[in-house]
Amino acid sequence: MTQLVRSTQAPLAPATRLRDIPRTCDVDVPLSSNDPRWQDFSPARGDAATTMLARELEWRDEGNFVHAALISHRGAGKSTEILRLTESLSRQYLSVYLEATVDMDPLDIEMEDLLLNLVIAVEKKLRALGTPLDSALIQRVTQWFQEVVRTTKWAQDFNAEASAGAEAKLSLPVLGSLFGGLKALMKHESQYRTEVKEVLRKYPGTLLQSVNQVLDAANAQLGGRSLLVVVDNLDRYDPIVIDKLLMNGADRVRQLRCNLILTPPIGLLLQPRSAALDSIYTCHVLYAIRLRDRKQRYDEFHGEGRTLMEEALARRIDLDTLIPDKPARNL
Repeated sequence: MTQLVRSTQAPLAPATRLRDIPRTCDVDVPLSSNDPRWQDFSPARGDAATTMLARELEWRDEGNFVHAALISHRGAGKSTEILRLTESLSRQYLSVYLEATVDMDPLDIEMEDLLLNLVIAVEKKLRALGTPLDSALIQRVTQWFQEVVRTTKWAQDFNAEASAGAEAKLSLPVLGSLFGGLKALMKHESQYRTEVKEVLRKYPGTLLQSVNQVLDAANAQLGGRSLLVVVDNLDRYDPIVIDKLLMNGADRVRQLRCNLILTPPIGLLLQPRSAALDSIYTCHVLYAIRLRDRKQRYDEFHGEGRTLMEEALARRIDLDTLIPDKPARNL
């Protein structure tokens, strides 16, 4: 997925029936950048995470790249804030959105997965905008991948299928055939995938160089803007998986010639494993909404959190219809 707004539907009206609440309050669907249901919870969070991240991107020095992490507990609104942030910076950045658990294996992700999907997403985004990358460059990158994986059983079977349907393949984009096949292969565990990854791991430097050639070409034709790649949903993986990707693989991630917003599990910041996350990436923490102090009872509230939560719910639920007893809203 490379679109920053997941749905083009009009914002949902507040629910007036109980059965509509799961739809208007779906926690797995972030709000688009212009959704009127958005609520500014920063006073109740006690942080300025998105403001500071935006400032880091706005003040970026020419020739340097921002590699930042936006961190929160799951369900705290991170994806929604990212969509608003990227929209607000659209004059300065072209944003490419990767939803890791959708675009890649939802249980395991490695450096080869990230680099491959990054190239595919950037090429697809530019082609969709009517400014495709130079075909000679894409051909060189494609040929390198073909040469590297040609001895694998998957490549041999793939080439046989491609030859059988050669006429149909002619209408596909340059990356559409080989890279589309690789993308599908990488999403599910198999002997084919293991073999292909083992081959790619033999050429870590050349693989990174090929990816950076695509990123350089993309940045060069953006008319003063710069690429900003968002890798969302990394916090849904086991922290051990993401530690291996972002910490053990930090040297290669930091060499990527594009701006990055990463979303690692908060546990990697609070309980580091291989190394301290904030020693490698700029970390911005989006805190959960605070409703009360620790010593207060469950029906006691402190600060703006409770009021802001009710305002947010009122944009999703017709409270006067479904919870007409106002004192009951405190329970």
